[in-house]
Amino acid sequence: MRLASALLIPEPFAREIDGLRRAMGESLERVPPHVTIIPPVNVREEAVGEVLSLHRHAAATIAPIAVTLGPATTFHPVNPVVYLDVTGADVALVRSLRTALSVGVLDRPADHEFVPHATIVESTTPERIDAALVALADYRVEVTFESVHVLQEQDRQWHPIAEARFESPLVVGRGGIETEISVSSVAEPDVAEFMGDERVESRWVVVARREGAVVAAACASAGGTLERFVGDPDLERQLLKVVPIPGPTTSSQ
Repeated sequence: MRLASALLIPEPFAREIDGLRRAMGESLERVPPHVTIIPPVNVREEAVGEVLSLHRHAAATIAPIAVTLGPATTFHPVNPVVYLDVTGADVALVRSLRTALSVGVLDRPADHEFVPHATIVESTTPERIDAALVALADYRVEVTFESVHVLQEQDRQWHPIAEARFESPLVVGRGGIETEISVSSVAEPDVAEFMGDERVESRWVVVARREGAVVAAACASAGGTLERFVGDPDLERQLLKVVPIPGPTTSSQ
């Protein structure tokens, strides 16, 4: 399986950056706006669970990452790329996340120094690069990343197959059989299989795991209520505890 790891840029900023990408002639269908953490790598299907577990454990040790995207800059003349710079105090957390994930099956030799960035266009002419740097010299938005996503390439398009939120999971049963309860916006492959549905459509997916194995899972609405529950009935109340409470909508700067 062709996998990658990225910070997906949240709304309303993703829509705004897609406008910049469209103006530069970039395809919007191939991958959503993002900051790459681990570039594309081929992973054996039996090792995918290891990759997802690695993301969950790494994300649990990192706080939400607040950064500034912009202004536009370039890797030209090495590569004809225009991208938004990633700056701010939390850039160190972006680097820490990359280090934490660059192990095991994701450990690959680096062709270039890691530079956190959000690509606007992967390849364009020197003239358009110069014009973009002038036009976007004052473009800056403040963005907070709440999670890291694992993406899979299918039919030349990248889709999220897992989300690991930057928060510690709820642990119940300490002193006995410990159960970790976490929440995400994406049902991982083993969760979808456990729930008997290849595509779990819900705002939140809440999962309980014991020694890495799924023992209970639920779908939750944006309003914070469970819509569907599968698994150990004694865990239903515990799963409800970690459903995010809706907050105010963030606006662009």
